[in-house]
Amino acid sequence: MPEAGAAGAPLMTVIAVISFLACLALAGFFFVRQAAQQWTSDLSGSITVQIVGDSPSVIDRDIAAAENVLRATSGVEEVRVYSLEQRRKLLEPWLGKGRVSDSLPVPGIIAVEVSPALRKDLSGLQMDLANRAPGARLDDHGVWNDSLSASAQTGQILAFGIFLLIMVAACAVIIYAARAGLAANKEIIDVLHLVGASDEFIAAEVQRRFFVLGLRGALMGLSLAIIVLLLSGWALQGLEPSGYFLPAIRNNSATMVWLLMVPLLICTVAAVSAKQTVMRSLSGRW
Repeated sequence: MPEAGAAGAPLMTVIAVISFLACLALAGFFFVRQAAQQWTSDLSGSITVQIVGDSPSVIDRDIAAAENVLRATSGVEEVRVYSLEQRRKLLEPWLGKGRVSDSLPVPGIIAVEVSPALRKDLSGLQMDLANRAPGARLDDHGVWNDSLSASAQTGQILAFGIFLLIMVAACAVIIYAARAGLAANKEIIDVLHLVGASDEFIAAEVQRRFFVLGLRGALMGLSLAIIVLLLSGWALQGLEPSGYFLPAIRNNSATMVWLLMVPLLICTVAAVSAKQTVMRSLSGRW
């Protein structure tokens, strides 16, 4: 098939856009999964003890009692008690900087790292805290963990669904372009048949042409997607820690390998779709 016409530069541009969107959708799938794994792994080995009370003195008393219980419990690997200044800073986004008065009973916070065995059964630790520090409330982050896992699964399904839709769109574009190419080169195909060319030969030539176009366009889209991902990762580095809950864009080698599969997949879709379309069209004419 000739370089110009329906199977020329316009089709290559469309394939480049499709490849770009497919790469972004696939990268989003892996970024969401990486972020979910990081978040859930951080929560799976930690618990939080919150101490509430009517006055700062009661809170300080229960903090000391809860710390003693935690340090004496088997399976507790690390105990970090937040100071009053640290707890006040946690309230500043809601109350404003410098507006936390000394008389305000700011709840105590103790971050605890526990072993997997203790994490499976926290009932004994909860009972000890209730007896020694009545104002202590243990949070195992189970609700957060389940919510993050469910949200991550939804995000992954959405990203992969978009990727599949883009592949379907690529197939539809190739089918339309192959039909347009056959119509534009009807006289050439008729001459090939008159000199003895088989349907398989003509379909193979069309397949080769669309494979080359698909490869060129897919590589262009892949290159643009990699540039965008690298720039996005560089831009989001300055958001930490305020952007802690955003999916971290880390362009590791595994993600890049999967992105390199996109051009191969698009080339395959283009070649197979073009050949099947040509074979069906030619079988109805001769």
